[in-house]
Amino acid sequence: KFPGYKTLRQPDSIAVVSVDGIDYILSANEGDDKEYGDFEEKMKAKDVIASDGTVKLAKMTVDSAALSNYKAQNDLGADSKRRVTIGSASIDYSTPSAPKITDMVGFGGRGISIWKPADAGLTLVWDSGSQMEVEQCSAYPWAHNGVQDEEFALVNGVLYNASSAGLQSTIREMNDPAVDGCTDRGDGQAGACPLGKTIDSRSPKDGAAPEAIVAGVACGRLLAVTATEKQGTAFVYDISEIASPKLLYVRHLSPASEKKSPGIAYTARELGEIDPEGMVFLEAAASPSGKPAVLFGGAWSGTVSMWEFECPATTTVKTTAAPTSHAPRGSHVYAAPIGATVAFAALAALSLGHAGPV
Repeated sequence: KFPGYKTLRQPDSIAVVSVDGIDYILSANEGDDKEYGDFEEKMKAKDVIASDGTVKLAKMTVDSAALSNYKAQNDLGADSKRRVTIGSASIDYSTPSAPKITDMVGFGGRGISIWKPADAGLTLVWDSGSQMEVEQCSAYPWAHNGVQDEEFALVNGVLYNASSAGLQSTIREMNDPAVDGCTDRGDGQAGACPLGKTIDSRSPKDGAAPEAIVAGVACGRLLAVTATEKQGTAFVYDISEIASPKLLYVRHLSPASEKKSPGIAYTARELGEIDPEGMVFLEAAASPSGKPAVLFGGAWSGTVSMWEFECPATTTVKTTAAPTSHAPRGSHVYAAPIGATVAFAALAALSLGHAGPV
């Protein structure tokens, strides 16, 4: 939609699977900016180039093509606050005294990718594109590109009291309705906003920002599970056909966040997982219940939950084709002799069942 606008995938997590003896890398393309001392690479586009094309950074110029694309992006409605890098991915620093902007580059791929390693590097096999943002918005419109993180903590709470003066100041702002807070934090009192009141706030930044990805065999299929950082939304993909994955379903890990800020939901024992950075795929043989499952660990919520796959009744079909082997790297490869009867799951009936806090 926006000509010349690019983003860095910047995976926060990868997983490796083997299909038919070939290794593939799964990446969760969260996106993240860096700071080094006084240097911070992330800036709002409007603070780099003014609407009239003037470069606001001292001694910096802009390539004519990059400027043309920037103006076209704005004309098409791009958010002027979209975050861009002023690192070397977008700026030519070969002449340090006169750096030149060559591209407008943002952060994060807003989805997941599958790569095939080769001697010359990685070949992109498949990318989810905008699917995660579209499907998250469809399933949970109140969570679309919203945000819940440590800045939404309670003033004078445990995190607040253990934080630096800078983070304490930010937490106060996030709890102040006159600044970035809400008049109702979920219990009728003013404070930090629930997730449902932050819709679209991450859209100019890194969007869905999936930060973890795991894979394993469940219900006779090779599945990949990922989850978004700021919204806490999980996505389950069937990647048995590695070049054409299918999204099976979307589940929110913190439904209470729609109307309750994290502190309020946590006190009510309803929070679920926020910032699900830790995930473990448990195949049936490794699961304490005997059912395949996924463990989600909320890095900021301080919670862990286990979600089980409820497999439908199996259906048998006769196959005369050569077997296809699907398995995570290092685990058992499930295969059947040519001509054997193979059991498989009716994927439409797959569902995740919450087994409760661990």
